[in-house]
Amino acid sequence: DPSIFDCQVLNRDIWKNRQIRDTINEHFIFLQYNKGDPRGKDYFQYYFANMQDSEDSYPHIGIVDPRTGEQVKTWSGSPAPKAADFLMDLHEFLDRYSLNMERKNPVQAKRKEKKKDVAQMSEEEMMEMALQNSLANGGDVPSPVDEDPDALTKPATATTNGKGKERLADAMDTSDMGTVASHSNGTDSEQPASGSLAAPAPAKDTPFSRISSSNPHTETTSTGPETTRIQFRYSGGRVVRRFALSDPVRRIYEWLKAEPPFEGKGGEGFELISMGKNLIGALEVAIGEAGLRNGTVMVEFVRGDEEDE
Repeated sequence: DPSIFDCQVLNRDIWKNRQIRDTINEHFIFLQYNKGDPRGKDYFQYYFANMQDSEDSYPHIGIVDPRTGEQVKTWSGSPAPKAADFLMDLHEFLDRYSLNMERKNPVQAKRKEKKKDVAQMSEEEMMEMALQNSLANGGDVPSPVDEDPDALTKPATATTNGKGKERLADAMDTSDMGTVASHSNGTDSEQPASGSLAAPAPAKDTPFSRISSSNPHTETTSTGPETTRIQFRYSGGRVVRRFALSDPVRRIYEWLKAEPPFEGKGGEGFELISMGKNLIGALEVAIGEAGLRNGTVMVEFVRGDEEDE
């Protein structure tokens, strides 16, 4: 909607951003229409019919699967996304979704709620909606906003009881604390019945195991063009960290091994995946050359016997 300032921001800050343009040119077919353009009527009809007259639904950006016609992700309403955040969202999307038939895309845990157009409601339905909004929002009636279908594929937030239980289990995990003495019979659990100490199993020699875990990373305070911020997503949330573009990818691994920001995951093996590629094969490649500028890296925890060889 050209009359809405945040829609103008898309043209000024988002679509003119070189990295966003490069990502879209490589992975997407890009279409942009004003809301009154007849060429956009099919999109309105299938995906946006009940939102098109609501100013709070603009700007609206959607991604549609070209094979099924399913709308798989949206950004809708003000404020318009920041260029850096939008680029990270795109990279995360490309990490999770693929047109490769051999890869399995995320599935919605629940279906997107279909909103009924207010103009099509009966008088009773309008009164019921007004009552529900009044009870839920202290009398303020919220404007309709399109729900992101991609958000429905992700696990519940940490505020739910289920997630809280998972976090509690992670916090109580002692797998990274070494062997624990047994108090049931007063003897050390490491000592067998013969009285001799059992030898620990030799550590598996892998590229991951050879990365230092005692070389912490000092985050640069510069925000110049020689640096970049990288978003790290994992099962419990996300972390954003700034690196020099000249730093090797190895520095990311060293930071995560020396100062893991993941609650209850210290000492666990992990894989770093960006754009579908495992970064363990690019340890000596500069972060800028590895395509990680303003990128998103998925952190996947693995058992010791699954670490990259």
